[in-house]
Amino acid sequence: MKSIIIVALALFMVAGCGSYKETVQVDDRGYLLLIGETKGNVVIIDGGSPIDLYRDTRSYDLEGQKATKIELTIGSHTLKVTKDGVLTVNRKFYLSTGTSFEVKL
Repeated sequence: MKSIIIVALALFMVAGCGSYKETVQVDDRGYLLLIGETKGNVVIIDGGSPIDLYRDTRSYDLEGQKATKIELTIGSHTLKVTKDGVLTVNRKFYLSTGTSFEVKL
C-alpha cells in the first residue's frame, strides 16, 4: 500500500512538471502624442486627409496637460500641423514598435 502511494505521488509530481511556455505580445503600432490645446489645430499625417484635432479626436489629461494620441503603423512618417491656417509643425519622424513620438502644439 505504501509503495502505491509513493508511485501515485511520483506520477502526480511528474505530471505537474509540464513545459514552460512564454507568450510575448508585440505591439506592431506606434503612437503620435500631441500635447497642448487642440482647438484650431489641424493635422496632416503622410499627406493624408486633414484631421481637425478639436472635432475629430479625443483628448485626455496627462500630468495637467491636454494630450491627444493617434495610432500609427511603425515606420517613417511626415507630420504637418496648422493652427488657424498657419503652419506650426513640419516634421519627419520614425516610429518603432510600441513607441510614441511627442509633439507640443
